[in-house]
Amino acid sequence: MKRREVALGMAALITGLDARTAFAQTTAPYPSKPITLVASFSGMTDQMGRVLGDAINAKTGTSVVVDTKAGASGIIAAEYVLKQPADGYVLFHTTNTTHAANQSLFRTLPYDYVKDFIPVTGVLRGGLMLVVSSASPVKTVSDLTALAKKQPGKLSFGWGASAVRVAVEQYRQMASLDFVSVPYKTNAQAVVDLIGGRLDFMVLDALTAAPHISSGRMRAIAVTSEKRMVGHPTVPTMQESGLPGYSMTFWQGIYAPRGTPDAVVKRAAALLTDAINSPAAQKFMNTVSVEPFPISGEELMKFQQAEAVKWKAIISAAGIQPE
Repeated sequence: MKRREVALGMAALITGLDARTAFAQTTAPYPSKPITLVASFSGMTDQMGRVLGDAINAKTGTSVVVDTKAGASGIIAAEYVLKQPADGYVLFHTTNTTHAANQSLFRTLPYDYVKDFIPVTGVLRGGLMLVVSSASPVKTVSDLTALAKKQPGKLSFGWGASAVRVAVEQYRQMASLDFVSVPYKTNAQAVVDLIGGRLDFMVLDALTAAPHISSGRMRAIAVTSEKRMVGHPTVPTMQESGLPGYSMTFWQGIYAPRGTPDAVVKRAAALLTDAINSPAAQKFMNTVSVEPFPISGEELMKFQQAEAVKWKAIISAAGIQPE
């Protein structure tokens, strides 16, 4: 009988310790270990993630690892994040591709952009650049339009992100042109073929395009935003180039997988907002000609849903069939 009482007492003690341990784990201050930002694309997304990570580390001492899982229009990264614990230590740093465009570009997706992810904060938004190889005879959008009309269905463009593809498709539709669309795993891979003369033109973010423009291997002939880029003031907009009403911008946001506690999401949002507003992040965004976009999770949810409607209209009007 005494042995049984001792055993029961020990069991109760262990159970109590387990409960207190579990309670301590669930109430531990966030962040109490390294955070991973899973980037859906290389280039501006993962580089911005590193800038944010450095700012968070400087303020809290917490390490932030950027894990880039590019490919399949961000689907690879989205799937990966949803397989991780929903504790706030693996966050999804992505773009309008996964949370506005893919919904109209694919018949089925392995994730639900509303139900599977909790919006944490917006990060940035900006325009893109229409570029050609420096060896191309094309100097303006009018030149490209004229060449495309002279060779219908012959000129090719590459893309590794939905924003790039849709930006070109909107141009094609508005100018009544016919291009050959060539998909790539990443925009960087397409750039190699553009410079090598295997593609006729592309649309790129300023971060990816700028080094090649500076080196003389690439020429920017227009920007897709309604205003000229701060870092490239001599490059006209598509509207200035003869396409009134043309406008295409991209954006980034950070999300947590479904099930992440509200308190953790709020704390992560506060850390990220401070990081976005940090001098280093502001300098980086100014350098790559984008603007900060630190809207709240609630605002991001409303924004992404409105964006999905807008992109669906553009994709449908362009005649793009879901894959």
